[in-house]
Amino acid sequence: MANDLGITIEEVTASYEGVIAEQKFPWVNGKIDEAVRALLSYMPDIPDRILLGTLDPLLVSDKVVAAVLRVVRNPTGYDEEQEGDYRYRLNKLVASGDIWFPDKDLIALGWVSPTKQSMPRTVFSKPSRGFGFPS
Repeated sequence: MANDLGITIEEVTASYEGVIAEQKFPWVNGKIDEAVRALLSYMPDIPDRILLGTLDPLLVSDKVVAAVLRVVRNPTGYDEEQEGDYRYRLNKLVASGDIWFPDKDLIALGWVSPTKQSMPRTVFSKPSRGFGFPS
Protein backbone atom coordinates (compact mmCIF):
# COMPACT_ATOMS: atom_id res chain seq x y z
CA MET A 1 0.00 0.00 0.00
CA ALA A 2 1.12 3.52 -0.59
CA ASN A 3 0.26 6.68 1.24
CA ASP A 4 1.13 10.33 0.71
CA LEU A 5 3.66 10.37 3.56
CA GLY A 6 5.45 7.12 2.67
CA ILE A 7 4.91 5.55 6.10
CA THR A 8 5.43 1.80 5.96
CA ILE A 9 4.50 -1.25 7.97
CA GLU A 10 8.18 -1.64 8.88
CA GLU A 11 7.93 1.55 10.93
CA VAL A 12 4.90 0.18 12.77
CA THR A 13 6.47 -3.23 13.43
CA ALA A 14 9.68 -1.56 14.66
CA SER A 15 7.69 0.45 17.23
CA TYR A 16 5.45 -2.42 18.30
CA GLU A 17 6.58 -4.30 21.40
CA GLY A 18 5.11 -7.57 20.14
CA VAL A 19 5.00 -9.38 16.84
CA ILE A 20 2.37 -8.56 14.24
CA ALA A 21 1.25 -11.73 12.49
CA GLU A 22 2.03 -11.68 8.79
CA GLN A 23 -1.60 -12.38 7.87
CA LYS A 24 -2.51 -9.08 9.59
CA PHE A 25 -0.13 -7.03 7.42
CA PRO A 26 -2.83 -6.03 4.89
CA TRP A 27 -5.09 -4.87 7.75
CA VAL A 28 -2.26 -2.89 9.37
CA ASN A 29 -1.31 -1.36 6.01
CA GLY A 30 -4.92 -0.27 5.63
CA LYS A 31 -4.81 1.34 9.08
CA ILE A 32 -1.59 3.16 8.18
CA ASP A 33 -3.21 4.57 5.04
CA GLU A 34 -6.31 5.49 7.03
CA ALA A 35 -4.20 7.29 9.64
CA VAL A 36 -2.33 9.25 6.98
CA ARG A 37 -5.58 10.28 5.30
CA ALA A 38 -7.04 11.33 8.66
CA LEU A 39 -3.96 13.37 9.55
CA LEU A 40 -3.88 15.06 6.15
CA SER A 41 -7.56 15.94 6.53
CA TYR A 42 -6.57 18.01 9.59
CA MET A 43 -3.43 19.48 8.04
CA PRO A 44 -3.21 19.09 4.27
CA ASP A 45 -0.01 21.16 4.19
CA ILE A 46 2.10 18.52 5.98
CA PRO A 47 3.85 17.22 2.82
CA ASP A 48 4.72 20.79 1.80
CA ARG A 49 6.02 21.63 5.28
CA ILE A 50 8.18 18.48 5.26
CA LEU A 51 9.64 19.46 1.85
CA LEU A 52 10.34 22.99 3.09
CA GLY A 53 12.08 21.59 6.16
CA THR A 54 9.74 23.31 8.62
CA LEU A 55 8.32 20.01 9.92
CA ASP A 56 10.32 16.98 10.99
CA PRO A 57 9.21 13.92 8.97
CA LEU A 58 10.15 11.64 11.88
CA LEU A 59 7.73 13.51 14.17
CA VAL A 60 4.95 13.02 11.64
CA SER A 61 5.83 9.34 11.32
CA ASP A 62 5.85 8.95 15.12
CA LYS A 63 2.34 10.39 15.41
CA VAL A 64 0.91 8.23 12.60
CA VAL A 65 2.56 5.07 13.98
CA ALA A 66 1.21 5.84 17.46
CA ALA A 67 -2.32 6.23 16.07
CA VAL A 68 -2.05 2.91 14.25
CA LEU A 69 -0.61 1.13 17.28
CA ARG A 70 -3.54 2.28 19.44
CA VAL A 71 -5.75 0.12 17.22
CA VAL A 72 -3.25 -2.73 16.72
CA ARG A 73 -2.63 -3.14 20.45
CA ASN A 74 -6.30 -3.28 21.36
CA PRO A 75 -8.45 -4.01 18.30
CA THR A 76 -11.38 -5.20 20.42
CA GLY A 77 -11.36 -2.05 22.56
CA TYR A 78 -11.24 -3.56 26.04
CA ASP A 79 -11.12 -0.82 28.63
CA GLU A 80 -11.54 -2.96 31.73
CA GLU A 81 -11.70 -6.65 32.48
CA GLN A 82 -12.51 -8.49 35.70
CA GLU A 83 -12.30 -12.18 36.60
CA GLY A 84 -14.73 -12.85 39.48
CA ASP A 85 -18.27 -12.91 38.07
CA TYR A 86 -16.62 -12.17 34.75
CA ARG A 87 -17.20 -8.69 33.43
CA TYR A 88 -15.56 -6.46 30.86
CA ARG A 89 -16.06 -2.97 29.57
CA LEU A 90 -15.31 -1.63 26.11
CA ASN A 91 -13.99 1.79 25.26
CA LYS A 92 -16.39 2.78 22.46
CA LEU A 93 -13.84 4.94 20.66
CA VAL A 94 -11.18 2.23 20.63
CA ALA A 95 -13.63 -0.62 20.01
CA SER A 96 -14.85 1.12 16.89
CA GLY A 97 -11.40 0.61 15.36
CA ASP A 98 -11.26 4.32 14.55
CA ILE A 99 -7.93 5.97 13.99
CA TRP A 100 -7.72 9.09 16.12
CA PHE A 101 -5.13 11.62 17.16
CA PRO A 102 -5.08 13.25 20.60
CA ASP A 103 -5.06 17.05 20.54
CA LYS A 104 -1.53 17.08 21.99
CA ASP A 105 -0.24 15.14 18.97
CA LEU A 106 -2.01 17.43 16.51
CA ILE A 107 -0.76 20.53 18.31
CA ALA A 108 2.81 19.16 18.19
CA LEU A 109 2.40 19.01 14.40
CA GLY A 110 1.20 22.61 14.21
CA TRP A 111 -2.56 22.20 14.27
CA VAL A 112 -4.66 24.93 15.86
CA SER A 113 -8.04 23.92 17.21
CA PRO A 114 -10.90 25.62 15.33
CA THR A 115 -12.49 26.48 18.68
CA LYS A 116 -9.36 28.39 19.68
CA GLN A 117 -9.23 30.22 16.34
CA SER A 118 -12.74 31.60 16.69
CA MET A 119 -12.75 32.47 20.39
CA PRO A 120 -14.15 35.90 21.17
CA ARG A 121 -11.52 38.34 22.27
CA THR A 122 -11.61 41.63 24.16
CA VAL A 123 -10.64 44.77 22.35
CA PHE A 124 -9.79 47.85 24.37
CA SER A 125 -10.20 51.25 22.78
CA LYS A 126 -9.92 54.80 23.96
CA PRO A 127 -12.38 57.38 22.64
CA SER A 128 -10.98 60.51 21.13
CA ARG A 129 -12.70 63.89 20.76
CA GLY A 130 -14.43 64.52 17.48
CA PHE A 131 -15.04 60.88 16.73
CA GLY A 132 -18.50 59.83 17.80
CA PHE A 133 -18.66 62.21 20.79
CA PRO A 134 -20.09 65.70 20.78
CA SER A 135 -17.61 68.46 21.60
